Amino acid sequence: MIRLITGSTDPSHQEFLEEHYRLRHEIFVGERGWSALARPDEREIDAYDTPQTIYVLAIDNSHVVGGYRFLPTSEPHLLQDHFSHLVDGPVPRGHEIHEWSRFFIRKDHRGTGLFRHLIGSVPGVCKLLGITSLTAVIEPDWLPRFDAATFGYRVLGPFVQAASMQLAAVRIDIQHAPAPGQAIGWDS
Repeated sequence: MIRLITGSTDPSHQEFLEEHYRLRHEIFVGERGWSALARPDEREIDAYDTPQTIYVLAIDNSHVVGGYRFLPTSEPHLLQDHFSHLVDGPVPRGHEIHEWSRFFIRKDHRGTGLFRHLIGSVPGVCKLLGITSLTAVIEPDWLPRFDAATFGYRVLGPFVQAASMQLAAVRIDIQHAPAPGQAIGWDS
């Protein structure tokens, strides 16, 4: 089941949000080695987990197994605050443009079709919320994923080495994304 949670302070979903912060820590700090995000409470939470953040969480047997977040670009966001050097020109901003970040899947749910299900939820969630485009900071392996999902996108600048990763900024046009439920071309 996909659950949409609006805001980091939603009292009816704090249990799911807390589990998701801990899972993000396990994945981004433990697995990916992003040590700058390490916290003693083992929660990966940052300045962009706000009352304006929209969380899309995959729930299986009452536990969070994957998800992502959207943040309005009219508010402070990662691309503007930390990665604007990835964009040739101004960083796209506006009420109908959101930043897409922190996409994750719990290790035991990888290769089960959850990736396809989560990425397939993006157009429907965006249309529901009136989001016309997304920005994101990505690694190169996301480009074929966008192609497989038939997302229209534009890389906003060259890939740049940052720590041990190659990063670039993209803008995804949601208005021309596949309709919810439309087949997506992969099996993972």
